[in-house]
Amino acid sequence: MLESKIENLEALEMHFARYSVGYLFRGQVKHYVDDTGLVNIPTSFSRHGCVPDIMFKWTHYAKAMIRAFSGSDYFDISLEVSQAVLQHYGWRSFYVDLTKSPQVAAWFAANRYEESRCIHMGENLYEEPVWLVHKEAKYSEVDGCGHIYTIDQLALESLGVKVHDLTLLGGSEGRLRFEAQQACLAGNLKDRLPPQAVISHIEVPGEILRSYCNKHGIDKVADVFPQKEEDFILNALLALPWERIRIDSPIPAFKRGLEIPDYDAKFVKHLPPEITLFENFWISKNRGEQDSPFKSLTFYKLPQFSYYASTNKGFDLGLVDEALKRHGDFVIEIDGLIKIIEDQRPYEYEKGIHVSINGDGTISISGLVVEHPGNVVEGVGLNRGWYYRSRDEGWEKIHHEEQCPCNNNLRHELQFSLLRMLNEALRNGELVKEGALSYRHASISNI
Repeated sequence: MLESKIENLEALEMHFARYSVGYLFRGQVKHYVDDTGLVNIPTSFSRHGCVPDIMFKWTHYAKAMIRAFSGSDYFDISLEVSQAVLQHYGWRSFYVDLTKSPQVAAWFAANRYEESRCIHMGENLYEEPVWLVHKEAKYSEVDGCGHIYTIDQLALESLGVKVHDLTLLGGSEGRLRFEAQQACLAGNLKDRLPPQAVISHIEVPGEILRSYCNKHGIDKVADVFPQKEEDFILNALLALPWERIRIDSPIPAFKRGLEIPDYDAKFVKHLPPEITLFENFWISKNRGEQDSPFKSLTFYKLPQFSYYASTNKGFDLGLVDEALKRHGDFVIEIDGLIKIIEDQRPYEYEKGIHVSINGDGTISISGLVVEHPGNVVEGVGLNRGWYYRSRDEGWEKIHHEEQCPCNNNLRHELQFSLLRMLNEALRNGELVKEGALSYRHASISNI
C-alpha cells in the first residue's frame, strides 16, 4: 500500500487523477491498523454486533421502501440491497461503505461524526408533558489531518468480495442519501475490508480537504445527507411511530420505532397528531361496546417479530385450521404498529389481522387497522381482505367478489404470513392462556 502525506490542493487533485477508473474511495478522520500493521477497516456489525429482532424490523422497512420507489418484488430484494438502506440510514451491516466520488471521501475525512442523546419535552394532544428521546447526530470539522483510502475494485473482486453500486438504485424520487454519497457497498464481509485491496492511503490536512470539497460543491451536511424534504426514505423512517420507553419517571418517555441518527432534531412544543406516541395498548383488552365485532372473538397476541419474519413460501397451517374449527373467527394482534409505506394517511396503521370463516366456506383475512393520532387511539376497524380455501396441502388464494380492490399485493401477503408464526407458536407450545378469549405469546410481557 502506497502511503503519503499531501500538503496542498494541487497535489490532492493530481493524486485523485491517477485513480479515475476502476477505483473506489473511503474517507475517515482516523487511521486504524491491526496487530500486524495492516490497515483495518471493519464492518459496523464487527464493531457493534447484531440484534436480530431489530434487524428484521429494519430490513422490512428497507425492503418496503425499495419496493415503493423501484417497483421490485419485496421477496426478491436481495440482502445487499436492503443492507444499503440499513447502512446509510443508521443501522448496521456486514458491508463496508465506499464511494465512487473522491469529493465525498474527502468530506468524510474532513468531518468527524458525533452522536449523543438529547431529550425534548413537548406536549401530547391532551397538553400533557412527554419526553422524546432523540439520537442526535452531527458532523464537525477536524482540526488535524484526515485519511483517504483508494480501493482497487478489481482486487476486491479477485478476492471474492462483491461491490454493489447503490447509485443504480436511484430514480426520479428526490435525492436519496446513497445517491448523494455516490455510495457502493463491499461485502458481505466476515469482519473487515481485505487490506490487500487498499492500494493507497493519504493523510491530508483538514483545511486542504475542505477546500477541495468546496471547489467541487460540497460544503455542508445536507450536500451528503439530504434532508427529509428531498429524501423520501428518510421522511418515511422519521414518520414511523414513537414507542414508550419504560423508565422510572412520572413523565412518559418515547423513542423512535427505528432509532436513526437525526441530523435535524428540532424542538416541537405542541406535538402534532402525525407524531404517533405508541404505548403498548391491546385491542384484546379494550374491545369496545357490547355491539363491537371484537367482543366475542378469540385473540392471539404475538410479538412484532412475527410480522417482520415474513415469507412467500408455502407453510403448514394445520394447527391454524384446528384453531378455526375450535374458536371460529379469531384475531392475531401484535405488540406494535405497522406503517404501510404507500399509505399517505399520517396516523393510520395495521396492528394484526382478522381471520373469518364465511358462509360460502371461504376464509377471509383482513387487516386490523388503527387510527392513532398523537397519543390517542381514535378508532379501530378492519379493512377488506383476500380470500382463501383450506386444502389438504395448505390454503389456496381465490378470487372473490368481496375481496380488497387495492393493488398493494404485499400488504395482503404479509398479513397472510402472520399465520405461519401463529402455527409455529401453537406447535411449540409458546402461547399462554390469559382468559377465555385471549392467548399471549410467552415472549410478551404481561403488562
